[in-house]
This record gives sequence, C-alpha cells and structure tokens, in this order.
Amino acid sequence: MVHQLPKLDLILDTITDGVLVVDSQGVVLYANQAAETLLARSPIVGQSLAIPVNPDKNSYQDINLIRPNGIAWAEMRSAPLEWAGQPGYVIALRDITERKHMELERQKFVSLADNSLEFISMCDMNFIPFYINEAGMRLVGLDNLEQCIRTPVQEFFFPEDQRYILDEFLPRVVREGHADVEIRFRHFKSGAAIWMIYNVFFIKDSTGEPVGIATVSRDISARKEAKKALHEAAQRKDIFLAMLAHELRNPLTPISNAAHILDMLKLEDPRLSWAKEIIKRQVSHLTHLVDDLLDVSRIARGKITLKKERLDLVEVIKSVLETARDLILAKQQHLEVHLPEQPILLEADTVRLSQVLLNLLDNASKYSLEGGRIEVDVQPLGAEVEIQVRDNGTGIPAELLPSIFDLFQQGTRNLDRSQGGLGIGLTLVKQLVEMHGGRVTASSPGAGQGSTFSIRLPTIADATTFPASEAPTPSPNAALRVLVVDDDSDVRESTAILLELNGYEVRMTDSGEHVITLIEAFHPDVVLLDIGMPGENGYQVAQRIRQLRNGDDLLLIALSGYGGAGELARSQEAGFDHHLVKPLNFATLCDLLSKLAG
Repeated sequence: MVHQLPKLDLILDTITDGVLVVDSQGVVLYANQAAETLLARSPIVGQSLAIPVNPDKNSYQDINLIRPNGIAWAEMRSAPLEWAGQPGYVIALRDITERKHMELERQKFVSLADNSLEFISMCDMNFIPFYINEAGMRLVGLDNLEQCIRTPVQEFFFPEDQRYILDEFLPRVVREGHADVEIRFRHFKSGAAIWMIYNVFFIKDSTGEPVGIATVSRDISARKEAKKALHEAAQRKDIFLAMLAHELRNPLTPISNAAHILDMLKLEDPRLSWAKEIIKRQVSHLTHLVDDLLDVSRIARGKITLKKERLDLVEVIKSVLETARDLILAKQQHLEVHLPEQPILLEADTVRLSQVLLNLLDNASKYSLEGGRIEVDVQPLGAEVEIQVRDNGTGIPAELLPSIFDLFQQGTRNLDRSQGGLGIGLTLVKQLVEMHGGRVTASSPGAGQGSTFSIRLPTIADATTFPASEAPTPSPNAALRVLVVDDDSDVRESTAILLELNGYEVRMTDSGEHVITLIEAFHPDVVLLDIGMPGENGYQVAQRIRQLRNGDDLLLIALSGYGGAGELARSQEAGFDHHLVKPLNFATLCDLLSKLAG
C-alpha cells in the first residue's frame, strides 16, 4: 500500500501530476504534494472530495475544480483499487487550466472569425495553418479546411512574392511579434491576384510566450483598382495638359512675334499702337494661364525643383512691378509700393519667386474695380521678410477664407466672368512659397472690403550686394546665319521676319527632311528647330545634325510647345544646346545669339 511504501511515496511527491487514493465514500486516504497544490488544500488526507468516478472501470474525463482562488480545470484518470480490504480508487489529476483557457479563447476567436468577412487564420509556430475561416477559404478558392491545413503559408502568395515572405516578412514577425504588409494573395483556382493588407501577430500564453500565430487580412483589391484608375486618370490628365499647352503655345508664338514686328516697324497710327499693346497683353495673359495650369500639375506630382541662388528680393520685386504695371494701369488702378532701401537677401528661385508675386498682383488687379488701389509693402522682420499685397477690391467672404488656397477654389462668379481665371493661381502661390520654406496667409474684413495676402520668407544674414541686372536687348549682327525649322508656317515666317529685322541672315524650312541639304548649302551658325514635326521630329533631326562633319560647331536651339522636365532632358540627350518654350521670348533668343556672336 502506498502509505506503507516510503520510497514510492517519495517518488510520487516529485511528479507534477496529482495522485490521490480515496475510499468508496470519497475520503482521501493519500495525496501527493502535486495533488494538494492542484486542489489548493493542505493537508487533504482525511477530507471528503466530491470527485465523480466510475465505480466499475477505469475512467477518463475533464473536470473543473473549485478552489479558493477560482476555478481550475484538470484532466482526471481514475481506476478501482482495493484498500485494506475495502473498495476505493486511485485518481491521477493533471492541470489543464491553461489549455482550457486557450481552447475557450480559440472558440471565441473561431466564433468571431466564422462571422467575419475578412481572411482570418491561425498557424502553428512553423507557419503551418490549422484554421482558416469560411470567408478566407472562399476568398482564395479553397474548398475545405483539410485542404487549407495541407497548404504551407507561402503557397498563398505568388512565386515572385514567396521569397520576400519567407526571407523578410516572417522573420520580421518573429523579431517584432507582429507585422503587416500590402501583398497579393493567389486565388488557388483562377490564379487571379487579390490585394490584401496582411496582418500577422503572435498568440501568447499567460507567461507571454508565443504559442501560435494569427493572421487577419483585409481585401483591398477594390481600393487598389481605384488607386490604379486614379493614377491612370492623372497620367491621362498630364498628357492632356501637355498637349493643351502645346496646342495653345503654337498659335501664341506667331501672335507674339507679329506684335514685336509691329513694334519694330514704327508705324504711326495710334490705333495700331493700341491694338499692338492689346495683343501683347493678352498673349502674356494666355501664356501665364498655360504656365500656371501646367505648374500646378507638376508640383502636385513633385516634378518641379527650385533653382535657388542668392538674390536681392528688392530687385526681384522691382522687376516684377515693371511687368505687372501695364496690367494694373490698363484698369486705371493705382499702385503704391513701399520697399526698403537696403537689399533683402534670399536663397530663392528668381523665376518661381517672380511667378508668386505676379500671381498675387494679378489677383489683386482682377478682383479690384477700375480706379482701385493696390499696395505692395515689404518689411524685414528679424530672420524673415514679409511681403504684403493689399487691395480695396471685392474682398473675401469669411466662409471662403479657410479654403482660399485650395485648387479651383473661387468666390461667386458673375455671368460675365469678368473676374475669370482658373482658380489655380493662389494654389500655385502657396505651393511655391512653401517650397521656399515660407508661408502665406490671406485676410479680409469681408466681402467688398478688400483683402491682404502676406508672405513670410527666410532671409540670409549677409550684406553682399548684387549688381543690377539688365534685360538683354536685341543687337543686330549680320554675320550670324540662322536656319528656322518649323512645320507651322505662321511660327516659321514670323520668327524669320523678326530675326531679319534684327539684322540676322535667315533661311526657313518646314520639315526635318530638308535640314541637312540647307545646312550644307546655307552654312548656318544657328539652327532654331521645332520639336513636334511630322515625319522626323526635332530630336531625330538634332541627332542627324550632330553627326555631320561640322555638326558640333552649330548652335542648336529647340523651340517647342512642350517644356516639362522630360522634354528638357530629351533635348539635352539629342544634342540641343538650349530649349526654348513657345511662345518665343525673343529677347532670350537674341541674348543667346549675341553671346554666340561675341
């Protein structure tokens, strides 16, 4: 008997399972230490236990034990035993409380998972699935749970993604305890791709040790398709805008050239002078609109980079005011300017900063009546400079102020659209100012009471001054020969006339096919070459020119309605020295020719 065998008693006290001997009434005759610990009673011998046993044979069952600190679960095995001539039982108890809790948690998990529309699974620590919910099986085309269990985790993904899952993603889960990634699941029947957010995390026991792996994945295929559609739509929009700009810039070039030709002919009729100024002003306005439209798109896609240099803000503003003055005077508006006497030094892009200021002045003029007042005030403020553009025009309603810099945002329009525009100028202002590390704000007392736009930009603490820049002036040079190549006769002929009036010798052609023949006959110093021509385009013609014996000696200038970064890069690769965007800035062209002559 157990109590008569001290050695066996010693052995039983070293095992983790509880061992009891009870008589037929359930009175404990013997209990090892593990039994006392499991039942949370000590001493227990002599006490009566209400433990269900089968009186006739061995039995096996799970039971719950009510203990002072709560309910525990035990796996119980019992067998009949004769004790001192009286019937009794030997009982072995194994603590399965943690396992029961895990099972209960699993049941809760499975219950929730079976009612979920997301892909939910559980794996062992080797990433072998032992459960996938119904929605998950339907999503990937599996028919039953047995098929899932035979499928290693990596098989749920495409071959090109499996290496990432095995070598990078799953090790990250092991290191961090959880991870997520957007990845394509493979449909087992159709082979189609299903984009999912794949979330993986450990299931842990009460001690914090991982005992399993759970995954919760959400189908984002519709979102991906929508994103792809938006991306494709954005690409189509960019292509359309580039084509629109090209188609608008082409007719603007001969119109602008014609105005310059009228200027140079010195015709006396005042009505002709009036018409010429209108043409110039409206060409400038259209060019401004086209540039703004393209720039907003480019900035939104991160395609614009600033060409920063050290500059004097005061000189930049003076130059901008000269450009804007005609626009303001045309509406008989009064312009008042307050500039500091000392230079204000910035690290900025002259062209883009001028664009910001022109947009604000254009906005102030557009939304002010004839005879209105526009003020420009520049004040150094410590390490910053503040530029304010104020007007006494239509003002900004309070409800519009928070969104005044949003794309296509505008106030109420009149039927005559006298305050037109595309609603992109202020968006461009905000984006360019922020690219310079500054900020812009708008304020207005209300409708009809004018508005103020304030720009803050960081300055440079340096007293270095800059020489005043002078605009290039055309200088006749009969020694230079220029070949103009453009399939648009208006662009070609008006450009040739302008060049001839400035003393250059000019020849023309309408296609790339005749360029080589003309070069060999005319021996030009400069080739002004359109890009978008039928047959051979300008890039191809430029490459052929550079292959001529003296091709490297020619100055190649691209003239195009396309002016994006891609077109500029292609021009450089094709061998062009310069790329000018239509409408042609004739002063810029003459400056390039003068440098060559010099």
